[in-house]
Amino acid sequence: MNSENSINDIRRILIALDASPASQAALELAADLAIRYQAELIGIYVEDINLLRSAEIPFTQEVGFYSASSRQIDISHIERELRAHARRVEQLLASIAQRVNLRWSFRTVRGLIPGELMSAAADTDLIILGKTGWSGGTRIGSTAREVAVRSPIQSLILVHKVCPGSPIMVVYDGSPASQKALIAARRISSPESILTILVLAETKGEAEQLQAQVQARLQEDEINVDFHWVTNIQGDRISQLALNSGCDIVVLLTKSGRFEAENLVAMLDEADCAVLLVR
Repeated sequence: MNSENSINDIRRILIALDASPASQAALELAADLAIRYQAELIGIYVEDINLLRSAEIPFTQEVGFYSASSRQIDISHIERELRAHARRVEQLLASIAQRVNLRWSFRTVRGLIPGELMSAAADTDLIILGKTGWSGGTRIGSTAREVAVRSPIQSLILVHKVCPGSPIMVVYDGSPASQKALIAARRISSPESILTILVLAETKGEAEQLQAQVQARLQEDEINVDFHWVTNIQGDRISQLALNSGCDIVVLLTKSGRFEAENLVAMLDEADCAVLLVR
């Protein structure tokens, strides 16, 4: 699907699976959205070709986490582990999809993880994945970083489980991109959600005009709305506001000209909430 599609047009949701806790949280949210939009869930598990290539290098060894002892890497063992991971995530996807009668499919591919996800995303409307994968920690993983910067479609990047009705924050500056982001925020919100609007404006008068625009757009919706006026959208600023507001999802516009790749990645590094990137 092309990047002009809005969140309204979700028909196929791509979910990147790797059996990590963040990936499982992504699957649960993907299922909730698929129910809402009667969309198809498409699961993909990528066998990392770089991992397999490293195992083929002579004298490459792995060190036990607890024992600190080293041993030769066995490529056949790694391949068995990858297949076992793929079976587990497929079973989890099947269990969730069948329980709520969703259309679903699953495939395993081998290659460079970001590239394979980009290829698979070409025929879908939304890609959902965990922020860190198996790497753990708090900083954005290399796969989520590549998807955030390069994905041709909307991307939803999760840190932990997000429940229906969770508070949502969206940046609004009156541009066509921010109007699209506002639509996306409305579509993923529930009647019990609180929608926090970060009104991006240089002056108070401009902020009041933008707030009036949003109120006019939302006047027929049963959504609880809260407004905050900001003059910039630096990554740490948004992260702090989301934390202070208790928001579980931040909706960002990536085609407004305000977000350079470096700024976007910095924001994702800081974020302790899900981030929906609207193209």
